[in-house]
Amino acid sequence: MDVAVIGGSVAGLQAALTLGRARRQVVLFDDGRARNRTASHVHNYLGAVDLAPAELLAVGRRQLASYGVDVQDSRVEDVTPDDDGFVVDGRHVRVVVLATGLWDELPDVPGVADGWGQSVVACPHCHGWEVRDQPLVQVGMRGAPDRSVARALLLSRWSDDVVLCTDGDVLPGTQLDRLAVAGVKVRTERVIEVGPGVQSGVRLVNGEMLAAARVFVVVRQHQQSDLAERIGCQVADGAVVVDDGGRTTVPGVYAVGTTAAPALLAIGAAGHASTVAVAVHGDLLESDLGGGW
Repeated sequence: MDVAVIGGSVAGLQAALTLGRARRQVVLFDDGRARNRTASHVHNYLGAVDLAPAELLAVGRRQLASYGVDVQDSRVEDVTPDDDGFVVDGRHVRVVVLATGLWDELPDVPGVADGWGQSVVACPHCHGWEVRDQPLVQVGMRGAPDRSVARALLLSRWSDDVVLCTDGDVLPGTQLDRLAVAGVKVRTERVIEVGPGVQSGVRLVNGEMLAAARVFVVVRQHQQSDLAERIGCQVADGAVVVDDGGRTTVPGVYAVGTTAAPALLAIGAAGHASTVAVAVHGDLLESDLGGGW
């Protein structure tokens, strides 16, 4: 078999689709842990209008079937190099494409995890339009005030009623000035609860409840899998290091989407995966013609 794609969210599906259309033999492994699986809908994704994440992935899977891609509902725990490729889940493949993605470390505030993907979200570009011109609260992650301020400033473009809760962090005057210019109100009290429901809110330590159509939070991102490191790929700043063609530091291993570029939105992850898949096909062709890797 030519390629094993490990990960079945949008990046993995797109890589498999591009390679399947290139008449490569492809197996895709999906453990069902897509990062956005708790979200109500996928937004800001051209052609996908109000689709739930599971619906979008189901459409992708149906497309793969047309090109003979073998989809396995299983988690890959190990990738073993051999003389001319790799062994993945008992299958010999020439190339491995890592699309294992990220997981989000949420603020340690009661209610955030319960509302995650519904009343509590992270990305203004993904969810801002749906709550435009409504009251919004940005909750910071303690110890990361710069990111909290940046997100609150972004939200001010969708609503003129934005409150930044720093959760105890004290902001310097320069940041307070910028927030004031953008019309963002600042509360420094500790946050003790978020929620419940879609029409959510934030409860402060003094008992006050701040109403919000949606609560935005800052998250820390982590790789979902340590496969890349165990294979020997270089990982830096939470991302698998790749070149412009998605090639890792291990020949024959590629990384796509947020595995390699954590800041990508869903549609960007799919686009990156398509670009890398083209490079994979070209590298395989060069090998077919005797050129090696």
